[in-house]
Amino acid sequence: MPSKQFMAWVTDGKMINPSRPTKNKRAFRLRSKLLVVSLALLVIPWAGYEYLREMEAFLKQSKQITLAQSAQTIATVMHNRRNLFEPTADISFSLDDQSNVYARKLNQAIQLDGYTDDWVKHLDHARQYAAESLIQGNSPYDPTSLSFQHLFGKYRKYFYTLLIVKDDQIVYRKPNSLKLNKSDHLLIALQDPQGNKQRYILSTQAPGWVNAYLLPNEPNNFTPVRPEVRIKGEWQETTEGYNLELRIPQSMLGNKISFTVADVDDPELRATKYLLSTASSQSSNELGSILTPSPDIEKILKGLNRSNSRIWVINKNRHVLALTGSLSENTTTLAETSTSLIGSILEPIYRLLLQQPSQQIDDNLDGVSRLDGQDVVSALKGKPAINWRRTSDQQAVILSASHPVWDNGEIIGAVVVEQTNNDIQTLQNNALKNLMNVTIIVFLAATLFLIIFATRLSSRIRQLHKQTEAVISSDGRVQGDIVASQSSDELGDLSRSFADMMTRLQEYTRYLETMASKLSHELRTPLAVVRSSLDNLELEDLPESAKPYTQRASQGIGRLSNILTSINEATRLEQALQSSDSEEFNLVKLVSGCVDGYQLAYPEQKFNFVTDHELISLSGYPDRIAQMLDKLITNAMDFSKEDKPIEISLSHERNLITLAVNNFGPSLPQTMQSQLFDSMVSLREGKQASTHLGLGLFIVRLIAEFHHGTATAENRSDNQGVVFYIRLPLQN
Repeated sequence: MPSKQFMAWVTDGKMINPSRPTKNKRAFRLRSKLLVVSLALLVIPWAGYEYLREMEAFLKQSKQITLAQSAQTIATVMHNRRNLFEPTADISFSLDDQSNVYARKLNQAIQLDGYTDDWVKHLDHARQYAAESLIQGNSPYDPTSLSFQHLFGKYRKYFYTLLIVKDDQIVYRKPNSLKLNKSDHLLIALQDPQGNKQRYILSTQAPGWVNAYLLPNEPNNFTPVRPEVRIKGEWQETTEGYNLELRIPQSMLGNKISFTVADVDDPELRATKYLLSTASSQSSNELGSILTPSPDIEKILKGLNRSNSRIWVINKNRHVLALTGSLSENTTTLAETSTSLIGSILEPIYRLLLQQPSQQIDDNLDGVSRLDGQDVVSALKGKPAINWRRTSDQQAVILSASHPVWDNGEIIGAVVVEQTNNDIQTLQNNALKNLMNVTIIVFLAATLFLIIFATRLSSRIRQLHKQTEAVISSDGRVQGDIVASQSSDELGDLSRSFADMMTRLQEYTRYLETMASKLSHELRTPLAVVRSSLDNLELEDLPESAKPYTQRASQGIGRLSNILTSINEATRLEQALQSSDSEEFNLVKLVSGCVDGYQLAYPEQKFNFVTDHELISLSGYPDRIAQMLDKLITNAMDFSKEDKPIEISLSHERNLITLAVNNFGPSLPQTMQSQLFDSMVSLREGKQASTHLGLGLFIVRLIAEFHHGTATAENRSDNQGVVFYIRLPLQN
């Protein structure tokens, strides 16, 4: 029989090993641990992101250096060429002079219709004229009565101008009236190419086409000399006043001009209320200089081939002399269409998360006549500068580099080179996309590899676990072998150690199982010799003092015989069960007959048998069932109180038969309820008349399990005794 330390405890037919921790459904499995370890791969994108940040700073620094060198190169080309910055000696340049008119470079001819559609690009930079331009007023100036915005541009052989006039009361010229100054009108004073000053007036009887008339050079003489058909215009009313759009041939102009808007509000008196002039002077006959982009500078800039930048050239008064290039030309995307599956899937997400370079740059400096900014001020003071700024639409960042232009130690202008950061942003986005794509691929591959590895590893562990569980039977017997792994790793070593341990354990268990029969065989002959000697000795005439000793020896021999009989009974029981023939019998009749026999055998002990059935058919071995009941009754009588009956009940519910033996007596310790049916376990205390090896209830368990049932013991609900339950399945 297997010894106690190799037995597994059985409760309700389930094997429980107290040295093994129970399974936790929320246990942190090996695969979960490896998955957590794989999260360490996330340090790759973090390190890559930090690297990209450093790369961005490096690219910005490189861009600043490159752009500063470009500005210096362009400025160097223009050093000591004062004629490019001051082409005409009689043009007055003053930083605060509002009388100068800047002729913007137009990309196409203006359609004379009185609307602002052709001037949309320049409207934000139109010059506003109000109180500071007042040269005549019959009453305190009211800005709601008269103000205007002015734009002036050049396209090929013509100058175009737009006046957006806010006038609360429009007074048109009377039909057929020759008094052109008795209505709202426009005065133009200019210097022709020969240096002569000319005056013109425009007034109209109604919105539409407007005619110009030449006036005498006398300031207060408004009698027209003749019509000037070369000056063409369109007068268009608006909700706030009117627009006046004009075209003047370049051949009529020298380098000076002024525009004066006259406001007449009283249609009866027709007196001029206000005069606002671009000349900012006390006379409408004063002229302002015409500032035009320098074609010579533009040729130089085009020859330098800086198409990916916007280049400004300004004079020392910040007037724009040349502008070439466009910021939009630098917005050509460098984005690559990913050919990988991961990149194609994640491309929409990248577009949402990453700021994309703007293809259309809305810059509020485009079209200005004067350039301001810290970098410009610094360059005009002789110090090159770098400046970062955002566009007005906040869609891009512009880098500008300025450098002064010198002439014999004097600053005559500056060069400003601008570029957007779209190329840096695009390169950074592409690098970040590639980094994320590679990271995701590596992460997925590593995670898949770790999961496969963990699955393989856990599969080997589970296989070893199953083999270890299967090699020990529910009653603690060693059955089967553990197949030793041929792997050279630690799990292989563990498997081989388990296999070797189970082999030695199986040999030792087999030795223990056969020990009883060996001892029984070896002891019977000496016992027989001793018993026969004692029997012969009793026939001899012994003194009275020696007889007690022979009696004690006979009792000892009897107990040894009983021990050997019990050991043989437990050892050979399973073999006997296997060799017996199963038969169908009435369990109620069998138990009832046994109870009647117990009552006759033990008249001093009362037995009660309770059942609701007359017939319960069971297929099995009636002799062994009776033997099992004998062991339960014997155990109950050893612990039962003399004045209390032993109750035997038999019930049948569904497919389960329950045989219960209830006795009044001491309760079972909680720690022993699951061990009670193990071999060599006994709770009897004190001296007993007979020897108990703890095999009775073990035999009960063997017989119950052989009939596919279970044997359990529980304390009564009132803790006044113990109830033994034998549950047997009903076999149809």
